[in-house]
Amino acid sequence: MITQRQAQILAAIVKEYSATGNPVGSLDLQEKYNFAVSPATIRNEMQVLEDEGLITQPHTSAGRVPTDVGYRYFVNKLMRHMEMTAHEQRRLRVELFKLQKQYTELGRGLAKLLSEESRGAAFALLPESTSTAGLSQVIDEHTSSSEVKEMANFLDKLEENCEGLIKKDIRDVETFIGREMPMPLMKDFSLVVTQVKTPHGGRGIIGVVGPKRMKYAKNISLLEYVSKLLAGGLGMIIILTT
Repeated sequence: MITQRQAQILAAIVKEYSATGNPVGSLDLQEKYNFAVSPATIRNEMQVLEDEGLITQPHTSAGRVPTDVGYRYFVNKLMRHMEMTAHEQRRLRVELFKLQKQYTELGRGLAKLLSEESRGAAFALLPESTSTAGLSQVIDEHTSSSEVKEMANFLDKLEENCEGLIKKDIRDVETFIGREMPMPLMKDFSLVVTQVKTPHGGRGIIGVVGPKRMKYAKNISLLEYVSKLLAGGLGMIIILTT
């Protein structure tokens, strides 16, 4: 158990690290998140979080980053459900209606749409087609060459890598953080997924995959909304995310 203030500090660290990709220090938190305590007090609370295994210090800097356990605590305990805006919902409805009229292009268009909305690498693995999009979305100055290669290999061998997910009964949106991955993928990535049924009764998956500092709330909300739209007969889908 952690205190309410410690939980607020953990949530702020996750949010700040997601936005910047840089380790987060006590002064950053005090200035940007209006904590009514001194940086020294924040450092003491950060030490408790580190002792609990929720954050870690990657190097000698004063900054901290979330651990896999910290991300999981955030997703399960602290993350508030984020509703998509009316504009985002309207855009998705329009785009999915267009894809429905051109069913043979559903996989490719869906992967592209999910990548654009999530700012991550996305895939659609449907009985009719397998499509990926957005590898460039997960490459930035913090991404190593080995991580780029690992992500490319994952997408190239998508059907093989996701065989276990296709057989798995995923009823709701699921997240896999770092070492929780059910397939070969580097420990610095996370996956958000869900399933739907195709009009012909088949099963498929769509997904969004991205760095562990991805925006979990938005990606989960995106996945929930898209899966509801598709539930009317466009396909069983899983989404991976940023």
